[in-house]
Amino acid sequence: MSTIGIASIVGSAISAIFWIYLAALMGAENYGELGYYISIASIVTSLSFIGGPAAITVLVAKKIKIESTIYLVSISATIISAIVLYFAFINIGLSIYVLGAVIYNLSVSELLGRKSYRKYSIYFILQKILFVILSLILYYVMGPNGVLVGTGLSFMPFLIQIYSGFKNQSIDFKLLKTKWKFITNNFFIDLSVILNNQMDRLIIGPIFGFTILGNYYLALQVLNVLSILPEIVKKYTMPEDSSGVNTTKIKIITVGFSIILALVGVLIIPKIIPIFFPEFSQSTELIPLISLTIIPATISGLYNSKFLAHEKSNYVVVVNIISTSVLVLGVIILGQLLGIVGLAYSFLLSNSIKAALYFSLNKKV
Repeated sequence: MSTIGIASIVGSAISAIFWIYLAALMGAENYGELGYYISIASIVTSLSFIGGPAAITVLVAKKIKIESTIYLVSISATIISAIVLYFAFINIGLSIYVLGAVIYNLSVSELLGRKSYRKYSIYFILQKILFVILSLILYYVMGPNGVLVGTGLSFMPFLIQIYSGFKNQSIDFKLLKTKWKFITNNFFIDLSVILNNQMDRLIIGPIFGFTILGNYYLALQVLNVLSILPEIVKKYTMPEDSSGVNTTKIKIITVGFSIILALVGVLIIPKIIPIFFPEFSQSTELIPLISLTIIPATISGLYNSKFLAHEKSNYVVVVNIISTSVLVLGVIILGQLLGIVGLAYSFLLSNSIKAALYFSLNKKV
């Protein structure tokens, strides 16, 4: 836990501070446009990753040697997706980002499944440092698109782990067939999670404009900073739950701590943002409501870990579909009625419903 924790705090802090610095550097409109392109790339990454991260983590934790087969299928799909993206948007940054993101997620999922927490931590921090250096250099060379290219290139050191997987394991499509139902379910889970996380940005940009999206995206970066600890716990609990270890106490403590973090987001951060980011003044209306989301989001993440660890992935798909539907309708309806604050209410409502559904399903199961 401490190994993952230190790496996640250091790495996520580096990344979060840089993303917030980019907001001041790029301005609201360019920042929103970058967020829009990252949402597109994230969805394509999920479509290219056969089985999703959870499938590899759970199966590797159970000593099922399937990762090299998933590597082959996923990387083949990713190359095709990268080519299609380039011709669709004439943007090399999107293609490099998707290729790198799939390599990163494949490698990280295997390392967590093997409980190689120290090795994971080294790679994780290295990636964040490369992300900052490459993105900053390429931003000044290529403009906003350079951030996409730099991010994609920062994932490339994980190719070492991919090479190791191919070298140490033979490809076995028969094994893939025996676990195909679980892998397919997790593919749709990962896709439903990504859509749940990205659909609001894909809608907000075209309907409300990239300046509004830039303010919204900055508020989400604040939430990402607050969510560092819950994400650490989730990375730890999934392989432990898969191995049959009881993680109830750490989950309860994490939910309690998320309440304290929410109060920080409501009471303190909105007073700081206008001082350093005068162009993002609208984000101060969003941050209190979006910060409250950390409580239901933490609950959802921990239940998600439990359901996936026990291969009950169909529940996760249903919950994410309902949550995404609420989010999309909320952004369109409440955004039009209440303006920018309606976007925050939609985000909070969607995550609250997700947590309530997970709680009810857990009782039923």
